[in-house]
Amino acid sequence: MIINDSKPWTGLAWAVLKWSTIIGVLIGFVPAALSLLSGNTISVNGTAIGGWTGVWIVTLACGLGGFLFGAIWALVLRAIAIASGR
Repeated sequence: MIINDSKPWTGLAWAVLKWSTIIGVLIGFVPAALSLLSGNTISVNGTAIGGWTGVWIVTLACGLGGFLFGAIWALVLRAIAIASGR
């Protein structure tokens, strides 16, 4: 079945962007928080970052990675939406 309307693709693009970002944040926060709670120090490029600052840096980095992953797929899905709208 061919979708002739671009609305489903546009909705899917926003969903992919949203869920990729949320999953990226969770992938960063949960292991970093558990690592901190177990007494470990988070190291970024060989620099030790102690406390919750390290957790938030890892969370931000993974969230940004998830956002960029989702943005790439959102652009692909938007291109499909433009193509299906014609």
